[in-house]
Amino acid sequence: MAGQAKENARFFSLKWKAGLLFSLILIGVNGGLAALGYLQLQHQFVQHQREINQQQAEELRALVLDRFQQLEQVAALTPVIAASQSGESRLAKRLETVFEQNAATLEIDWGLDFAAFFSSNGELLYHWQSEQTLACFKPQVAQVNRTQQPLHWIDCQRGCRQFVAEPLLDQAEYAGVTLLGRPISDLILAFNSITGADIALLSQSAQPGPDPLAGTLAAHWGVGVVARSQADQLLPMLNAAASRIALTQLQGEPQQLTYAGNRYALQIVPLSASSGVHRPQFLIINDITRSVEQIEHSTRTAVIAGLLGLLLSEAVLLLLLWSPMRRLRLLSRALPLLAQNAFAEVQHKLARPIKRIAADEIDVAGGAVLDLAARLEALNLEVRKRAISLIERSEELARERDFVTSLLHNAQVVILTQGSQGQLLSINPEGERVFGCREEQAGKLSFLELIEVAGEMDDPEPYLQRLKRGEIDVYQHDSWVVSDDGCQFSISWVHSRLPAKDVDDLPLLLSIGLDVTERKVAERNLAWLADHDPLTELFNRRRLVAELERLLERSERYDESGALLFIDLDQFKYVNDISGHQAGDALLKIIARQLAQATRSSDILARIGGDEFAMLLPNADVSAAVDVAGKLLDVMKGIELPSKEGSQRISASIGVVLFPDHGVNLQDLMANADLAMYQAKERGRDRWHLFAQDEQIREQMSDSVSLKGKIEWALAEGGFLLHYQPIMEIASRRISHYEVLLRLREADARIVMPGDFIPVAEKTGLIHSIDRLVLREAINRLAELGKAGQQLINLSVNLSGWAVDDPELLPLLKQLLQLRGVRPQQLVFEITETAALADMTAAESFIRELQELGCRFAMDDFGVGFSSFYYLRELPLDIVKIDGSFIRQLPQNRKDQVFVKALVEMASGLGKKTIAEFVEDEATLHMLEEIGVDYVQGYFIGRPQTEIELPTG
Repeated sequence: MAGQAKENARFFSLKWKAGLLFSLILIGVNGGLAALGYLQLQHQFVQHQREINQQQAEELRALVLDRFQQLEQVAALTPVIAASQSGESRLAKRLETVFEQNAATLEIDWGLDFAAFFSSNGELLYHWQSEQTLACFKPQVAQVNRTQQPLHWIDCQRGCRQFVAEPLLDQAEYAGVTLLGRPISDLILAFNSITGADIALLSQSAQPGPDPLAGTLAAHWGVGVVARSQADQLLPMLNAAASRIALTQLQGEPQQLTYAGNRYALQIVPLSASSGVHRPQFLIINDITRSVEQIEHSTRTAVIAGLLGLLLSEAVLLLLLWSPMRRLRLLSRALPLLAQNAFAEVQHKLARPIKRIAADEIDVAGGAVLDLAARLEALNLEVRKRAISLIERSEELARERDFVTSLLHNAQVVILTQGSQGQLLSINPEGERVFGCREEQAGKLSFLELIEVAGEMDDPEPYLQRLKRGEIDVYQHDSWVVSDDGCQFSISWVHSRLPAKDVDDLPLLLSIGLDVTERKVAERNLAWLADHDPLTELFNRRRLVAELERLLERSERYDESGALLFIDLDQFKYVNDISGHQAGDALLKIIARQLAQATRSSDILARIGGDEFAMLLPNADVSAAVDVAGKLLDVMKGIELPSKEGSQRISASIGVVLFPDHGVNLQDLMANADLAMYQAKERGRDRWHLFAQDEQIREQMSDSVSLKGKIEWALAEGGFLLHYQPIMEIASRRISHYEVLLRLREADARIVMPGDFIPVAEKTGLIHSIDRLVLREAINRLAELGKAGQQLINLSVNLSGWAVDDPELLPLLKQLLQLRGVRPQQLVFEITETAALADMTAAESFIRELQELGCRFAMDDFGVGFSSFYYLRELPLDIVKIDGSFIRQLPQNRKDQVFVKALVEMASGLGKKTIAEFVEDEATLHMLEEIGVDYVQGYFIGRPQTEIELPTG
């Protein structure tokens, strides 16, 4: 009955099932890809359109601002031109003369069509080309008279114009208000020409004209079009947009409109600079028809390509499945015959397979069916000869044998058995690889003879004997094994006792060994890295601290003395800057090797930082410690690193402390060694310094803390003062600019000079606040001088070396220049040579950014550095300021004259100006003039003053 039910079941071929499923998958995939492509194109289009609208909005605002600035320029020039009218005393008459003489220029070149001038009390002085009432401008005129600040707006209530109201100056005195206007139409045309987009200016104050479309627009949006591009075509399209889109929608994202078969994107750009409550708004219209059509065309193409691919794929699938399905049907008809033991009929049906290049799964299945038929026929014959129990037993034994054999041959562990005397009875292939022997040699070898026990390893023989006697069940240990080819392996062993088969059998041991060589090597490397510096292979800070603590304990217990040396390389950063970090690493290796050769076997040498080393001297007194320090300095002097820039030499500063004399604990001893090292640096470098308890360095640190508090007070309470020292141009004998000098005035009115508080500010991080304060005060001073009519005065501002890395300084400078209306050309920034050399890349980038703003840049204290002329060529300087040490004795010192002349010639050849400091007498001035120096500064020219002496006349 079951077979009959199967025969009556409806048959549906596998090839049709596969084709249907494949079709559904392809339809889903192609449909999804088409939809995804469409959404992606749509998203890209929206993003692109948004970027275009943003760019157009920025362009529109820039055009509006540009035209306001043009009006401001005309307003600023008008009183200047009027002041040049000779013979006229009344301002109104002079203004009328100016406008009558320049009417054509103002109308054609500047686009003016309106001008009016009011007195400081709001009375009309003169108006030009204005037929409207001027009373409507009284609020703006009153505001400018009140604030004396410019005002600009767009007014569309009386014809759409841009207006500017500027303070009116007459002979440097405030005289009233200048009011200028120009039509908005040229702005509309300029925007259309630049962007290609149409634009319309909307205003609630506009009255609808006779055109019925304009009346409809006002009815829907409540605004009128006061100006537009394409006057004839734009208004009907706006009327259609007003009936479909609310005005508030246009003030957010761009809205799309279909009109006359085209697609448009509309967006409102509000304009804040307008008068009254009816602020005009710009409506930007972009034709996006072509972009939308491209998206639709791409989507249609993707869908059609997917359908064609679907049809082609289904045809190929059916073609591929047709023949295999036929052979599969033949195979399915043969399989039921196996259950009927019709083996001969099966072999007959499958005896002639179709010949093909390569067999596939169906061929393999057919062959398997034939093999199965033959196997079943043989099994049927065997079943009759043997009992089922014997067959099951033999199969189980075979599986166990195969498992054990596979385990022994494939396991990545050593597996061996030992006899009662420790002789090897068997060994697996992994054991053969490790021990370098064959299994047939196992009976001649002993386990204990093959392994090596070294170091802290326990001797395994007693434990193995206990294991054989049954006193313990398991024993674990590690050992070394050296194979015949010399390879050394670290093996972790686990031994267990095998049960005897009967009473007379001797006990056997099963030994399993795991190769842990790589783990042991990794552990040794990690242990080495924990105590050593990987670059120099010396001890690291951690190991030094451990050794120092050990020596301090011995010193306390056995009353032993010792010494600690802190070694810091001098100006090692210059090696990295000039030759690169690879050269610096190479030099550190050389130094470490030379220092190691100069130490005793009992001494402990370590690298504790980037360019810092330390040395521990056990059982050393003052004499021994000082001798070692001097020897190390001599070693340093003999080290040099060849490079393309020339041989690099190095020196060091060494701090020496003794224990227990200078400290009985780790913290005090290392702190005192660090202090001693810094004392050596402050006393000229390339020397050692022995720490002394009575030195004043801690008092100096206390003074630094006190100065830090004074700096913070001065920053908060305005305690900093600016002095100005004049700088004269030698050729014209004219004061070209002033250097800004900083002073700190304490609460008791005592003046602190920069040399005292600047180093403390640099160490505490307050230097950034000081740089910004000086910059702010200098720009404010220039702005005040500009208001007083002294726009030609320039200031030279000193910046610290930390200004190069201050990310807030440049944004602050730009903000102050724009806010205070100061020209960047009025500022010269000075930085010392040593500060610039600290980070050449950052210094060069910083200088170029200042020069791009329009500022000039000078290097102060030039000539004291060891690579002055190299950096003169590399840095983009405008001015070089020669250090005063070369100027003080210039008339009497021939060497200074040669040096200054060479420096001036080099700077002049590179297109840079020169300034000489500390000019104290006329003889020095004359000699500098003969050498060719451009500018001079010093007490002979003028002392620093709290105020700038303004030129008279």
